[in-house]
Amino acid sequence: MTRRLMVGLVVLVVVAGTVACEKKETDTTNKGTVSSPMAPDPVTPPHTTVDGFVGEWQADPVVDPDGIAAAEAAAAKSCSQVEFHALRDVDSKTAKVVFAATCARVRIRIEGKGVMSGDTLVWKAEGRVPLPNATACVARFVEGNRAQPAPGNLVKVTYNGRICDVPVAGTALVRRK
Repeated sequence: MTRRLMVGLVVLVVVAGTVACEKKETDTTNKGTVSSPMAPDPVTPPHTTVDGFVGEWQADPVVDPDGIAAAEAAAAKSCSQVEFHALRDVDSKTAKVVFAATCARVRIRIEGKGVMSGDTLVWKAEGRVPLPNATACVARFVEGNRAQPAPGNLVKVTYNGRICDVPVAGTALVRRK
């Protein structure tokens, strides 16, 4: 019995010493918390910062014949040749956004801002669009616009706006240039 008690105490001391040596000291970046090997350090999950969207993106070609037919039917109300550019702003939650596309038979390129909400970059953009007759009109995309990660290293860009008072809305899959 004494032998079992001695072995148990030795195992207890070894385990306690190991745990004590592995504990991290108080850290100012963790604001006074002590972490142990049992509690992993907090890690920012993927796509909670704008970094996953930063870069230049262009339309991914549609290869599904039904998708092509549906896209042609919706062309008057949607945009084609979509390009989406995001540039990290002052922090990891905001970005400068450029949306370029052919919408309502007019090529547009407008700038705005995006803010992360979960894994989604919610964005707004507006600007003046030159027309072929040497005039210009307003393009505004201010409600319901977002970029979300999609399978295959794509980004799904959902847009909703008005070009020269013509409503346009749709979704485009874009691939990094």
